[in-house]
Amino acid sequence: MVERWVRIGAAGRPAWLVLMAAALSACTVSHRMEPIDSGTTAVCEARHAGEGREVRWFGPEREGDRNALEAWCLAVGPVEVRSLPDAHDPSTGEGFGLTVVTWNVHVGGGDLPGFLGSELGYNCRAEGPPPSAGHFVLLLQEAHRASAAVPAPPPGAIVSERIAENPPVGPRFDIGEVAERCGLALFYVPSMRNGEESGEDVGEDRGSAILSSLPLSELAAIEVPLEAQRRVAVVASVPGPDGSALRLVNVHYDVASNILRVLATGGSMRVRQNDGLTEALDVMDPERAAPVVVAGDLNTWSSEETVIQRMLQVYPDSPDPGREKTRGDWPPDHLFFRAGSGPFGLVDGSYRVVADEYGSDHRARLVIVAPRDSAEATDGVE
Repeated sequence: MVERWVRIGAAGRPAWLVLMAAALSACTVSHRMEPIDSGTTAVCEARHAGEGREVRWFGPEREGDRNALEAWCLAVGPVEVRSLPDAHDPSTGEGFGLTVVTWNVHVGGGDLPGFLGSELGYNCRAEGPPPSAGHFVLLLQEAHRASAAVPAPPPGAIVSERIAENPPVGPRFDIGEVAERCGLALFYVPSMRNGEESGEDVGEDRGSAILSSLPLSELAAIEVPLEAQRRVAVVASVPGPDGSALRLVNVHYDVASNILRVLATGGSMRVRQNDGLTEALDVMDPERAAPVVVAGDLNTWSSEETVIQRMLQVYPDSPDPGREKTRGDWPPDHLFFRAGSGPFGLVDGSYRVVADEYGSDHRARLVIVAPRDSAEATDGVE
């Protein structure tokens, strides 16, 4: 999505001037990453406020990237983590199977309760998951939050243009409300503010979230190298059978960049963002032993793009990306998998695109992850 944004309190100076200065001061395509902690220079308070203290942070090493990302971060609220209530803590014993969904929910336009009920058999109004519902994890891009926790943007902050879509039925719930109403675990990290003014009593931000029927642990946030907007990948693990765990990574890359960045990177912006993500994940797992699903809105125009081919090399157990369109005539949404030394595999035939958009401008992709013996035994599941 290409959109406008403004820099607040700098004589009306638009953000592209800030990015121009950064590009001119350090014209590089470096994707090198480093841990971000409270001792790092220019640390936005939102990263470490509230539940952010539980989160392991990574960001680009390049000073120009860090300074520009700081201006975006100043306008958002802190990380939000919602633990799974004990009453909703399902068993992960024999017969374990996990549906993993990636979906861009269009800043409130996607009907999440409707999707859960129709596609996953999960009734948000029930006291707990119905017996027929299996476990699931939703990797959501363009999730939004409307909360008093989102501060007024200070001078120097970059504010993205407001997007406020309404779902086809019912009110527009933010991601925290959905987690509360549906009794699900939540890890939400805002990437940017959703408009200077919301027209309500609280501010809004938007970013990526993991919504799960299983408890979430080993939380991490990865600010990928800056191109057009601040993008934060969110990482969490869910428990599997016999003490195993599956890592999940939710990504959202830029669709386009400004002309100076195109000249600096040779048009390789998504490759640069993805290389930064891969480097940070390799710091977390140098041996690439942990089973991991990486999915999200890569904003690709074709399944043949270089970034897709690189992902397939790093995640060799991925399903074929195929040619299915998930937004209009384009295939921006993808899912990748690496089994590592873990017990998991993808259930053959389970990878598909959901037919209905449920009010979003994207259609979801999903796949079922199961213990390898179980995955092989259910060959052909649709």
